[in-house]
Amino acid sequence: MKLNLGCGRDYRIGWTNVDHDAAVEPDLVLDLERAPWPFSDASADEIVLKFVLEHLGASAAAFGSVMRELYRVAKPDAVIEIHSRYPLHRDFLDDPSCVRRITPEALQYFDLSVGEVWQATKQQQRSLAPSLGVDFETIEALYFPDPELVARRQENDRALAELARTNINIIRSTATKLKARKPFAPGRSLQSFGAICLDRHGGMGDVVMALAAAKALKEATAKPIYLLTSPALRALAETSPALDGVLTDRHALTALEERYRDSGGVRYADLNGAAFGISRLHQVDAYLESFGLTAPANAKEVVLADPAAVQHAAYAAALPPPASGRQRVLIHPAMGDPNRTWRPAKWHDLCRRLCDDGHQVILIGKSVQLEQRGVHAIDIPGAVNAMDRLDLLETVALMRVSDVLVSTDSGPVQLAGATPIHIVGLYSVVSGRQRLPFRHGVAGWRTTAIAPACSFSPCYQWMLDPVVLNQSKPDNMSRLFSEWCPNPTKFQCMGDGIAVDEVYAAVRVALADMQSAPPPEPRRETKGSAAAEIGAP
Repeated sequence: MKLNLGCGRDYRIGWTNVDHDAAVEPDLVLDLERAPWPFSDASADEIVLKFVLEHLGASAAAFGSVMRELYRVAKPDAVIEIHSRYPLHRDFLDDPSCVRRITPEALQYFDLSVGEVWQATKQQQRSLAPSLGVDFETIEALYFPDPELVARRQENDRALAELARTNINIIRSTATKLKARKPFAPGRSLQSFGAICLDRHGGMGDVVMALAAAKALKEATAKPIYLLTSPALRALAETSPALDGVLTDRHALTALEERYRDSGGVRYADLNGAAFGISRLHQVDAYLESFGLTAPANAKEVVLADPAAVQHAAYAAALPPPASGRQRVLIHPAMGDPNRTWRPAKWHDLCRRLCDDGHQVILIGKSVQLEQRGVHAIDIPGAVNAMDRLDLLETVALMRVSDVLVSTDSGPVQLAGATPIHIVGLYSVVSGRQRLPFRHGVAGWRTTAIAPACSFSPCYQWMLDPVVLNQSKPDNMSRLFSEWCPNPTKFQCMGDGIAVDEVYAAVRVALADMQSAPPPEPRRETKGSAAAEIGAP
């Protein structure tokens, strides 16, 4: 089928001629601003709109609807030919029925590949293709100068183009041919590369989120995906089905680039920058933004396929089961930067209460104090001390047979994303919605985020405000992320901002929810002194 939309008196034999005005005697009288159009999906081989599109869609929503319908009815690779009055010409300016500026440049906003490049290179333009679910490639763009100008002056094409940017009545009209790229597939701009390499060395939670980004990239592009990371995290990264290889030094990256040199090269992305930490996006989405890619929640999940699962599950299998009617709670009492460390006494109180309730409490983490980082030493009668006993994959195996994890550290939280355990996260410098993992196609499935009663939290976002940053940055900028606190009462968030009562109550709710099914819809995180659920089992 060939569609002549807004045909007017340009009736074409062999086409389906469509117009809103019955007086022109079209084959079909149709208001193009009313969706859906009475045409089947992928039914049009060719579509023409001759001086029509500039009269449609005075509102952005209405115009978006027209573009969605064009994409829906077009067959894969169908050509859409659009003739339009140029918006800086009197033919457009004097016609009160012209409500939409159409140029070849404007139509690039509906090209998914162009939009991905804009996003990846931090351009100000924001593509409309992802939100509308359309993808039109420009295959030809012609500019027709005003006949009077041509008669008066002999200008070359470049001179005319320069004049048209700053003067009216230079270009009279344009003709743009688009090709409908189907199926709609984010990642178009990456198809020219032979492989993709992510570079993220630490910390552990950030690397696990890079694995989630790798999964989304793999699903979008089907390209070989590699991760350049620290040797300590290699074994963990190698369990990701999304990766085709794990590199631990720059020499290996050079070899990888040589390997794919003749097939498009390697699209390399350095994900170690501070911008990913302070982004208002979820960190996985911030990683993907560097590729110009958006992805659904189910593509951004953490998946770890441990080839030695039996071996790594040995510790968990040897544990006695919790007492009848009681459950297993993992506590990771992280010790680190003062703006992210809950006090030892509070961890001690929380563990004691849970042990008194009869639950099996297991302390996990590494006590190695590198630069005052690790976990607090907690000694509670009845609690199982598994600190320093488990590697990362053994920790994952334990999480798979436990009910609730409590932590302030994104490392164990992201590991837990590969399991069905309920996560209770304590957040201060970032929001839980920026860090809690995607699971079961849901952002924050089976998670509870607890935010402090602090007007500045999540405070990392204030680094985007130069005034606030200059007023409260530490003397040594190397300690910015570890000592950042714009509140005059320093580190109140992890001092008095989160009470043991709040965390204990959240854990009890999580334990009860773990026994219920099916999982309800996720709930948005709210800010305040109470535990705020953004997803529950």
